[in-house]
Amino acid sequence: MSRASWLGLLTAALLVASGATVVDAADGPTGGRPTGSALLGRPGAGSAHDRLVPAGTRPFAGIRRWEADLNTRRAVAGPPSPVAGEPEPSPQVWSVALRAVDRAGQPAVDGQSGYAVYDLQTARQVAFGRFAPDTVVELPAGRYAVRATIVTPASADGAESSTMALRPEITVAGPVDVVLDARPARRVTVRLADVDAVPVSASVTVLQEASNGRFVRHEFGDVNFDDRPVFVTPTAGRADTTSYVYTVWQGAAGLYNLVHRTAGRVPDRLDLRVRRADLAAVRTRYAAQTTEACGGTYIGPIYRNGPATVSFGTSFALPTRRTEYYLPDPEVAWYTEFAQAADCGFAELDVQTGAPRTYHRAGASEEIWNAAPLTPAVAGPTGEPLATRDGDVVTARVPLYSDTQRRRVDFGGPYVGVTGSLALTAADMTPCVSATFEPLSCVVPPGTRDFRLTASARRDVPWSALSTRSETTWMFRTGTGTGRLPLIGTRYDLRLDDLNRAPAGRPFGFTVATDPPVPAATLSASTDGGVTWRTVALTPSRDGWRALVANPVKGGVSLRFTATDSSGSTVTQQVNDAYLVG
Repeated sequence: MSRASWLGLLTAALLVASGATVVDAADGPTGGRPTGSALLGRPGAGSAHDRLVPAGTRPFAGIRRWEADLNTRRAVAGPPSPVAGEPEPSPQVWSVALRAVDRAGQPAVDGQSGYAVYDLQTARQVAFGRFAPDTVVELPAGRYAVRATIVTPASADGAESSTMALRPEITVAGPVDVVLDARPARRVTVRLADVDAVPVSASVTVLQEASNGRFVRHEFGDVNFDDRPVFVTPTAGRADTTSYVYTVWQGAAGLYNLVHRTAGRVPDRLDLRVRRADLAAVRTRYAAQTTEACGGTYIGPIYRNGPATVSFGTSFALPTRRTEYYLPDPEVAWYTEFAQAADCGFAELDVQTGAPRTYHRAGASEEIWNAAPLTPAVAGPTGEPLATRDGDVVTARVPLYSDTQRRRVDFGGPYVGVTGSLALTAADMTPCVSATFEPLSCVVPPGTRDFRLTASARRDVPWSALSTRSETTWMFRTGTGTGRLPLIGTRYDLRLDDLNRAPAGRPFGFTVATDPPVPAATLSASTDGGVTWRTVALTPSRDGWRALVANPVKGGVSLRFTATDSSGSTVTQQVNDAYLVG
């Protein structure tokens, strides 16, 4: 799997809460011909493309689709396996004749139009293909959803168009004829008023919740809805259905991310209008780690069953500032993957993600990415613990270079330029060590005892002169059981400039805090690479402690922080070149 694919899949895993049902990414959007994107399909899939990936090989450039089947993270158990030695009975099947009619009233047997059939008990795709004059599928008795992608050829009356025709539910109890008719479909249009921007990504998604809690996903995508008209058939009201129209617009003033959601149906009006005043405007700053570099983002929505399969990528010089706009909706969250590299080829890169964001109303706000110091995280974007114990097994994944914002995590390595280890030790236990920062999974002695978890790393990468050496040690006591380990997280608020620099040659104040809060802490600072250290006085504040460091006239400042909670758990963290001055 490519690094970009692995990162995308990991983002999905991080953003979907434990126990949630995840989309079936193997079922791709249909009917699109994105300009500037590669179209990949499987023969007979009944779709113009199975997934969208950025054109060429450069990531963070255009439309991206998940390339992996995220439904392998099953939250709902499938049917039980047959008992060994007992043959599985073959159910009686019935002939289901499928016929498609295009918008001109002609049979859609052009070799481009196709279908997919889903079992509404399990959400599984049970049939797909291209329409032929005599298309018949064999299905057991049950309830099914049928989707068709119907291409209507260009004529004197209009350009070639694509239609997603839905039959949300058919009942099979004997032979049945099913007609998928494009003529009742409504055209999908989205207009962004008062803005000089162009559409760069557009998709329609219809989710149907199956009886087992998983989701059927009907999807349809392109670069925009204008070059080739796109139509969708409306549906009657259904409690199991939610429809989404997702568009991205790019302009000199910023990036516009819009999702129009309709609960309970596909509406009979899909002519949508948005004004800039309707949007949440997020003034976003992407800092650089002391040197100019290339940054990239993928931004995408999170629907009721997990991240959308489509996101849009952009790349830009670091540091940069831009405004990102979102159509407010409390039922639609958004995620960002932020990457940085020496150049926009992103051959070697570091990637961060953060907590899903929901915008409830229009208005302005601010956000920053890549703010130093860069330190290990102990919780994921949704607050899930990254170090846990289950009986006599301890697992730990420690993202090493997460920025200072709450619930941000990076993907930590291993990558070129980073060396070190992650180690768990205790009395009467063989050390459990990962020399590549891969997650630890350690069998530990039963019962209660004291443990030490140490993450140490050296980093020499072309896009950063920060966190060149770091070591974090957690000491804690835990017994046989199930739950999170009592690791203390650290957070700094330094308010550095766009290159993560503080003012040189003057006193510099900032805040340091822990998660969860603790009653006692100490801080030291070094201006010679950690050779000598000076104690820094800490003053309790509303959110942790205030510190005042005498900055040097040039170079970097290293920080060493220790905190102890009321149960005796401690964290000691040293970060060389936590920030630079300039």
